[in-house]
Amino acid sequence: MNLDALMAAQHLFPYFNMLNGPTYVKLVKDFWVRVEVYDMDAAKVEELQAVARDPSLRGKTSKEMGLEPFRQTEIRSAVMGIPITITEEVIAKACRVAPSGRFLWNISRKHPLLESFTSVVLKGNPATKLVDIDGHHRMLLKFMTECFFQKGGGSDQPSVDDKLVLYFLAAFDKINLPRYLMHHLCWAIKEGIRGKRKQIPCGRLFSKIFTQGKLLETLRKNKLAFDKSLRIITRKIINGKTLQNMKIIKKFSPSEKDLKEFAVQTELMKDFPPISKERNPEVLAELIAAYAKESGGIIPNEAPLRVRGKRAKTDDGSEVAGVQTKKPKMDKSEATNPDSIPATAPKRKRGKGESSMIKDAASEAYEKNWDAEAEEPKAKKTHLTREEIVSPMFVMTPEMTKHADERIKKMLEEQKKKKEDLKAARDARLKSIGLDGCDEYYTQKMAEVKQIANKRQ
Repeated sequence: MNLDALMAAQHLFPYFNMLNGPTYVKLVKDFWVRVEVYDMDAAKVEELQAVARDPSLRGKTSKEMGLEPFRQTEIRSAVMGIPITITEEVIAKACRVAPSGRFLWNISRKHPLLESFTSVVLKGNPATKLVDIDGHHRMLLKFMTECFFQKGGGSDQPSVDDKLVLYFLAAFDKINLPRYLMHHLCWAIKEGIRGKRKQIPCGRLFSKIFTQGKLLETLRKNKLAFDKSLRIITRKIINGKTLQNMKIIKKFSPSEKDLKEFAVQTELMKDFPPISKERNPEVLAELIAAYAKESGGIIPNEAPLRVRGKRAKTDDGSEVAGVQTKKPKMDKSEATNPDSIPATAPKRKRGKGESSMIKDAASEAYEKNWDAEAEEPKAKKTHLTREEIVSPMFVMTPEMTKHADERIKKMLEEQKKKKEDLKAARDARLKSIGLDGCDEYYTQKMAEVKQIANKRQ
């Protein structure tokens, strides 16, 4: 199978060369636990917070408020105390792919290009399953799910937007890969903050950015990052064995020319954009020293970039994935020796009389336990104190608290007034049909009924 023409049309050869390299797991995890997306919504939240602190800023621009004007979407975090900012330009330089081409997202299901997807990828049959499409298109879908948009799930049901990207790749129509990667990372960060995602995507891309942005060099100069402590890994390679597992080819014969895992750091680019606004070596050393003093150095967590299922805790509190208890296997000599096998009581069926006796004994025991629980004084319920949840993007000021109290008071007064207006309208309607004073009449009758009931008791 030859995909050179498809990859050349997308200019993706430098990107795939970049993917074959080391991934610094601990740096990526330290970056991901503090990551946040700075987009138009986050910029509006900053302006609202500034107005809440100082109401005189209402109606002014972000520059007049003392804030940085919003220019582009950014991914912000910190690694070992050093603030990091990743933009679409940074991703494009790390991927060595020009930020140009087609980019469409959040399209409707009736988009005309989806008909082109059906005709090109599905050969005109909408009922065709993805496992039955052409081998070249299946490999493009494999690239999407493993190399571009790592979602952690299967590729059997791609979204409408994914189908459109697959059509662009199959139709030799160049896509804007840096923008697609930026959009996918922002989505993954927001999903992770909501607790709906456990996988860290594009770990190799982050590692490349840390290397070319001279973050790794700065940490090594300050003796906080070593090859053993960084936990370097390399991802699997898509080769002929993958095609055989996908049943695209029947037999795979390995060769010495096959691509091998590459874990050596590449040379630094001269025109790579900065990823940290702080460039003073002394200030960076102080930030790293403060982080090392607070956390004791590099993060000790040894968990992988992908969390699979639930994790059971060991005696020392650490988490272990997929822990299952199994019965120890017997030695062959013990298995053949009947004396070494523990004796078990033989099973037998219960008769009808025995079953009724067991039911009577169980009901008697239940009644005794019920009486004992009734005599014992019930313990008071302990109310758990809820911890205060503080959002990193929102700070409650005294002015905001005062404004909230006034708003609540106003809402209560409006509800009270609305209730009084409804009662007045009801009384006016009852008066118009000759039922004025019916409430007093029904109250008097209810009192008489209660009095008669009490006499009879």
